[in-house]
Amino acid sequence: MNLPRYFVPHASTPPERIHSDASSVVHVVDTFHLDSQHVLEPEWWVGLDALGGVHVVPASERGLLPASALAQLTHHEVASGRTPRRIAASELFFFSVELVEHPADAEGFNDPVYLYGRLSGPWPSASPQRVPGQLTVTRGDVLAGLTQGAADAFHYVQTPESSTAPRGYHALLPGDRPEVLAGGRGLVLAWPSVPPELQVGNASNGPMVARMLHDVLTQLQEDAGGNQGPEALLRMELPVPSRAMAIAELELRGYEVKGDVAVLRRQHPGLLTRMAEWLRAEKVRIPPEATAPEFLELARQALTALPGWPTETERVLRACVRAGGAPRLATPSPPRATSPAPPRPLPPRAPPAAPRPSEWMEDFLGEHAAAKPRAAKPRLTRALPTPPPPAKAGMPSWMEDFSRPPREAAVAPTKPAPAPAKKPDWMSDFDE
Repeated sequence: MNLPRYFVPHASTPPERIHSDASSVVHVVDTFHLDSQHVLEPEWWVGLDALGGVHVVPASERGLLPASALAQLTHHEVASGRTPRRIAASELFFFSVELVEHPADAEGFNDPVYLYGRLSGPWPSASPQRVPGQLTVTRGDVLAGLTQGAADAFHYVQTPESSTAPRGYHALLPGDRPEVLAGGRGLVLAWPSVPPELQVGNASNGPMVARMLHDVLTQLQEDAGGNQGPEALLRMELPVPSRAMAIAELELRGYEVKGDVAVLRRQHPGLLTRMAEWLRAEKVRIPPEATAPEFLELARQALTALPGWPTETERVLRACVRAGGAPRLATPSPPRATSPAPPRPLPPRAPPAAPRPSEWMEDFLGEHAAAKPRAAKPRLTRALPTPPPPAKAGMPSWMEDFSRPPREAAVAPTKPAPAPAKKPDWMSDFDE
């Protein structure tokens, strides 16, 4: 398995051979055209099985999709109003991002970021494999990958839990040097992953994308403040992906939150002392909450102010992508076999049970910490966020609305309501 140059596999985990099976797909996450003389199938789509495994299947196998996955694909094609984008590549790797490490001892602005997850590929090939490991890219690569891919994000059906229609975002990232990318190799298509236990009806990843962009932009702004960076980065007002999580973190640090302001409490004795502390207390304004589309707009603004951007790698990488319907791009064809691999079931893989890095990720994090023992602790962006501390005992006032019996229940109806007509059984298949 020829891995991308900038991907480091976990040393003690052997690669796992995979076979894409359309009938195993639970959620569809992407569609695209592959411009390559090496493949006969121009259109492909990407799906996830029940354990989060990636399946890359040609569009000709559309009829093998389960009904729920087929409904997702049909909704995306109609709701997006776009034909799949064209990617000029002779091979593609797919990367499910589960954790992001942002080193705190950065030396500049466009510094490395470590993405941890499972790499699958290459596609198309006779024997694609999956292996966990670390992909190293830059902050600009993350920002540009997500913003450039936002127009082709996957559309899911509106849910009661989301104020806007949920999206599945992806990022085309560089896995090799510019000259290799120009030859159609080393391209990595990444998805900020959603743990299987959180995939309710779809695989939308907006909250994870918002946390990733927030942490990258925060690191950029901190470096701009400490290194006389661009004014545009210094003036940027960053929201938070979750206001509730931000408040919980401030309270754990000893702040008392009142409205949009948090005040640090030192609990010194004496009335006069406490009054003096209140007058000169350390106060923090709680930022507003923002969603993935708002963070994507901030990322676009940050890229225009990022020194040295775009890089040669970025220019070559974006030249490999065209909007759907654009003229076909010519790419070299490497000598790879295209015969399908024999069917083989995927071995079961348990999802993470807690919001902490897996054991193989701990090996990478430990190596980085050992290499720079005096460095500040890195910021981590998790696919499964750490839950806020438990609330105080007692029922919140808003819950009482659900515990009270409805007023109408005390009055017996004068006339029984007619029973609703039962819908046919086949309609229940589309309730998802």
